[in-house]
Amino acid sequence: MSQEEMLLEAAQTEIMNLRNLEKVLAREEEVKKRAIVHKAVYSGPQIRYLSKDGCSYLEFNNGASFESEISTISLPYPEKAVCAVTGLPAKYRDPKTGLSYATKEAFKIIRERHSMDKANSIVGKQGADLLLSNALSGPGFSEKRKRSSKAPQSREISRSRILARFRRMPAIDIEDSD
Repeated sequence: MSQEEMLLEAAQTEIMNLRNLEKVLAREEEVKKRAIVHKAVYSGPQIRYLSKDGCSYLEFNNGASFESEISTISLPYPEKAVCAVTGLPAKYRDPKTGLSYATKEAFKIIRERHSMDKANSIVGKQGADLLLSNALSGPGFSEKRKRSSKAPQSREISRSRILARFRRMPAIDIEDSD
């Protein structure tokens, strides 16, 4: 490659580089225009607090006045939440039911009642036939089950005890001697 060819190629490369530079600068300008956030200027009533020479002042601008902008009546305190079970001041709120509670025992009672309400709503929707068929298709008394070591905390009778009398019992073959 001769000296003239190299100079010609360098001139062409310079022209291409200048065009690419112009394109890149134009893109950067577009990005800057999009990035600038134009804040809306507030033109309504304004109250400014000024402190000059050890004195504090309130300055009312654009139609603001002392009577219209500053409330002299204090708002009442919001009512404190009360536990739905115990009536004590509640510190917590159950996310499923939205009820307030004060102790973990109250939380357990709320959840038990919620699960019973859900079961009752299912029974109400699907009918008592489903409940009866579920009770009849259970294992009955044929399986040995361990007694739970915990005593029931509430005096409510569990659903399994109520439905136990409707479960199937294995038939006992009694031979007649007639």
